[in-house]
Amino acid sequence: MLNLRKCKTAMMLGAFLFTISPQVFADVCEKLPAVNLNAISAEEVNNDMVRLNWQIQVQGNSANEVMGIVNRALDESIGNLGKNREISKIRNNIQTYPQYGKDRSIQAWQAMGSLSFEMKVQALRDQGALKVAKGLALSNLEYFPSEGTVETGRAKLLQQAMKEFQDKAGLVASGFGKSGYTLGEITVNDENTGRPRPVFARAYSAMADMASKSAVEVGTAPGSSQLSVSVNGRVCLKP
Repeated sequence: MLNLRKCKTAMMLGAFLFTISPQVFADVCEKLPAVNLNAISAEEVNNDMVRLNWQIQVQGNSANEVMGIVNRALDESIGNLGKNREISKIRNNIQTYPQYGKDRSIQAWQAMGSLSFEMKVQALRDQGALKVAKGLALSNLEYFPSEGTVETGRAKLLQQAMKEFQDKAGLVASGFGKSGYTLGEITVNDENTGRPRPVFARAYSAMADMASKSAVEVGTAPGSSQLSVSVNGRVCLKP
């Protein structure tokens, strides 16, 4: 078993990069033949989370008027959704824009509000309806795997990729009539492609669909995402 004395680990945007410093092996590999190898392990995982993105758009005579309407709709929705334990990461935003006439004077004001939150797909299916204020329309749903699903998949794929890399290294060493191999620079890339997958909603308009309702039913079609881990590196062949 090779004793690794130095390694550097970096993590960025849910991915990690594991590097064995080449300086540690510079003297070992310098006088030995070397080959570059790679191994990739991938699998499809279920998207068990969903992010729902809502919008509201209002036009009026003043900025205060339209902002007030949008604010009230968002506050009402957040108040209702905040009582639901299955809902997390509620975020909202408001923007206002003047609308100009031909003479470049302000003719009207428009306010656009956005609201998003996350929940488990199964929880959304079980609930069947969500309480949001009138005027809000569901623009799209983004499906993605949960952190737990991603981490479990990463661990399994990493083990598979490392074993495949070692098997390849042993096969190459044996094929060239060498007694074995030592590791040079090794990089492990976690290529998590489990990013949110947007699905544009049908006309889920709270204004139209909720004339006599206090909630909107949302259908689900989560699908799956691909996770992959690759091991790339240099293998030094022993005599």
